[in-house]
Amino acid sequence: MRRLFFIPILFLFIIFGCSNDDDNSNNPFSFEINGVWNLINVQGGFAGVDQDFEKGTIIWTFNESTKMVTIANNTTITGVYSGLASGTYPYSINALANTSALELIVNENSLGTLALVTPLIFTVDDQPLDGFKITFER
Repeated sequence: MRRLFFIPILFLFIIFGCSNDDDNSNNPFSFEINGVWNLINVQGGFAGVDQDFEKGTIIWTFNESTKMVTIANNTTITGVYSGLASGTYPYSINALANTSALELIVNENSLGTLALVTPLIFTVDDQPLDGFKITFER
């Protein structure tokens, strides 16, 4: 009889002990990309560049609700890749097939895989394809 008493109690603990903490957001990235990010470094490419940029020189503003990124590229450095030209572009963050990696697509072009370095810094890396690794900071 005692055993029959504990079975419903155990069942209640199982039912109410579970929580629904699924993330239903459309952003699969593990942090909030929404807002202002400064492009602070570009490295790689066929020539092996490593160029730092001062905060405020190249600003990417992500708007998660419209899925648009506004870029203000105010660099005066010539001959070095500095990302996209100033403008507003559609973007998405997509999971790469058969991996846990995510890629950033801007204006229908993949810029590379995303990596969170710190809560205030992330990178977009396309170096395996002789592309660039771009570092952003809040």
